[in-house]
Amino acid sequence: MRLLVVPILAALTAPAAAQPLWEAELRMGYGVSMGKETDMSTAHRTTPLTLEATGAIAVSDEPEISGYGGILVETVQHNSFGFVGGIKLRVPEMPVRLTAGAIFAYAPATKWGVAASGGLCKERGALALCADLQLTNYFAGDAIDPGHTITEIQLVLGIGFDLGSK
Repeated sequence: MRLLVVPILAALTAPAAAQPLWEAELRMGYGVSMGKETDMSTAHRTTPLTLEATGAIAVSDEPEISGYGGILVETVQHNSFGFVGGIKLRVPEMPVRLTAGAIFAYAPATKWGVAASGGLCKERGALALCADLQLTNYFAGDAIDPGHTITEIQLVLGIGFDLGSK
């Protein structure tokens, strides 16, 4: 346990770095899902526990924009596997970030969706601790009834790693 605590504390006490050229992030989200059931009643339930592993590369310095992509795993209520991708905007001199992207889950049933989030990151050296509020809308696929959508609101916690600054 001490082997993990010391590097994390050292990274958190180091000064903040410029926008990373390459970065990786591990994310975990959980929240509330809303959608229409087959009898047209609105259903509210908890979302599956969502796990993501993403990589990003900087594409613009001003504004600070990165493109990201990675894998998605949903677990707890049901299991699925898929991919995520999109863009991330960082606000210079502030711990704020915004993202927008697409989600495709294909196993065991397909779901197509879009996601947007906003949140804060506390960066120290090569490590960033992040918290986002994410809104996801699934609108197509085998897992979605025709003419219906599923909307999820999740609190997402993440840990990011600077793999190479400019």
